[in-house]
Amino acid sequence: MSEHIEKLRKVVGELEDELHGLTDVDQQAREVLQEALHEIQIVLQRQQTDSPATGELAAPADPESVLDQLRESAYEFEGSHPTFSGVLMRLIDGLGQMGI
Repeated sequence: MSEHIEKLRKVVGELEDELHGLTDVDQQAREVLQEALHEIQIVLQRQQTDSPATGELAAPADPESVLDQLRESAYEFEGSHPTFSGVLMRLIDGLGQMGI
């Protein structure tokens, strides 16, 4: 498994931990974030089973939609949950470095 994918998995894990720890997030925002995480997990799972040697990620059906959701959430949480926002931004950067 490539180093980039492993780093991305780690950031996804951190994001999941942060999301579970947020108590004052409205249900709609939580659902958007959970859906984005789900899409990313599908991509990572596909990568692990389809072509683990290449190190290339298969893109989700609509990668811009997922990235847009993540960016919007990062900006929304920037003031109220800076740690969570920072993890989101790291995830966005990681996806960008992988061409998604």
